[in-house]
Amino acid sequence: MGKSFTKRFYFLATFLLLILVACNATNEEANPNNFPEYVLNATYPGAMAAYEYAVEAEEGILEYIPCYCNCFVEPFNHKNVKECFISSEHSTNDLLVYDDHGAG
Repeated sequence: MGKSFTKRFYFLATFLLLILVACNATNEEANPNNFPEYVLNATYPGAMAAYEYAVEAEEGILEYIPCYCNCFVEPFNHKNVKECFISSEHSTNDLLVYDDHGAG
């Protein structure tokens, strides 16, 4: 194999790597909170904004607001409004697990 082939190979490999990195960065920027598909495709017009607020709200704000849509009963058992969007049972400090209830 000649130098020409090696140069083309490295050029092509570098080009493909840059495309992959660019595509990944675009997806992360478009969905920085890593929302699941049911949030991104929600038909309720305020769903995305509500999930964003639930993620960004100061700690304790939404936890003190009771839910008024009767989701405090089976099968949801939500204790407050925040649990309509973020599962306190399954989330950790490092990982948010979303609840589909808030998507409408």
